[in-house]
Amino acid sequence: MPYDKPILNTSDPYKKEGSTIKVSRTIYYGEVVSTDDPSDGGRIKVKILDLDNRTGNADLPWCYPLVPKFLHIFPKVGEYVRILIEDIKYPERSRYWEGPVISQPQKIEFDSIYTALSTTNMALTAPQPAVSTYPDADGVYPLKEDIAIVGRVNTDVILRINEVHIRAGKHEDGDVLKLNVKNPATISMIFEPKQTSEDYYSNTIMLSDKIAILSHDGIPKFKAARLTPEDRARIFEEGHPLGRADLIVDAFNALRTAIINHIHPYSNLPADKNSIIKDLESINFEAILQKNIVIN
Repeated sequence: MPYDKPILNTSDPYKKEGSTIKVSRTIYYGEVVSTDDPSDGGRIKVKILDLDNRTGNADLPWCYPLVPKFLHIFPKVGEYVRILIEDIKYPERSRYWEGPVISQPQKIEFDSIYTALSTTNMALTAPQPAVSTYPDADGVYPLKEDIAIVGRVNTDVILRINEVHIRAGKHEDGDVLKLNVKNPATISMIFEPKQTSEDYYSNTIMLSDKIAILSHDGIPKFKAARLTPEDRARIFEEGHPLGRADLIVDAFNALRTAIINHIHPYSNLPADKNSIIKDLESINFEAILQKNIVIN
């Protein structure tokens, strides 16, 4: 029979009488059919097959978010969420959603309704091999002992003991099971003991292909918000390259030595090409510039 499952005849959230079926469960899985909420309140439309198989998507009741607004998480259309029924006498009213249901770390970008339950007793398919079985994926995903916020595609924030790591581009583009060891953008803040003593010290390491450190009042001025790829390109084209301080000091020392010790054989003749002048001529001033780190 195509409709051998219990159904609801109505999805009106304000209907006073009870539904036509007896609902005994308080937690269901449902497919997200819409995340469009004119109030931007986090409400979504979810179809629960056990309850809504005769209800059109437009007539589905609102499902309200369980996650507070301080943490922004939304499922995608076509994903599963868990639905909590507040009152089983009126299952079309006061539904609350939690999710999306993601079966495994490598499915974080999107987990369809066909695979989302693969690690549950309601599985339609078997789960994929664990990410821990892929040697190249070591380091891509948080460890079990970590606390982390994981982005949909290629970002995360990981909290460890005395460590904070912020990453973008953690895995190779197009391969979620291969650690990006070439050019991830990372900020690592670590509080650790010194190698020469038991005293702890803090260190912060930033890694990226290009880095910009900008002031709102600096020259030149750049946009402060909604930066486009073109805006970022302009920053690195027009920003001032940062200087390598050790090479600057070496150059100044060579200049000072040459000025103090320069020798002219006679008046109005060029200085002798002694070793001091040769050292000054050999300085590569372009090497002083770190062109991939800019300021304004």
